[in-house]
Amino acid sequence: MAKMNSFKKQLSLRKNNQNGIVTTEFVIGFLLLFFFLMFWVEICIIGYLSSVVDYAIAESSRSARASANANYDAVFRNAIRNSDDFWTSVVDPNKFTVSVEFYNSINEAASRVGSSVGSDKPIALYRVSYQYDPMFSYLYEADTMNFTREVFAIQEFERDQFSQ
Repeated sequence: MAKMNSFKKQLSLRKNNQNGIVTTEFVIGFLLLFFFLMFWVEICIIGYLSSVVDYAIAESSRSARASANANYDAVFRNAIRNSDDFWTSVVDPNKFTVSVEFYNSINEAASRVGSSVGSDKPIALYRVSYQYDPMFSYLYEADTMNFTREVFAIQEFERDQFSQ
């Protein structure tokens, strides 16, 4: 009987020494789960922003090159600013930077010797960049990420000037 009481005493001492271990394991597990969930959300946001920048350059360059207005640069910028699409309510349009360069020939475009003025030139390079501030900036080399897309386009109303 004495052995039985001694055994019960040892079990109760072991049990008392492990108080709080379930709470500690839960907290550590929950924090890891939360961290990985937020990292997954970050990856989803990056994918969405990449798609938004692709869509923005495609639509704005389409409207600019098909415009009868000779000021393609202004048409391109207005197409991004005045878009009524869903992405403009999710993404900050002020973080977009837009540039347009114009070229007379394919050779000029290949050597990237263009100008930002001279919208009467038949070839245009539209460039859109978006600056994103990631949640986990310590995982990346820079504090911000830039998504940049470029599109070469032949201006529809300058097509008669285009020669190879």
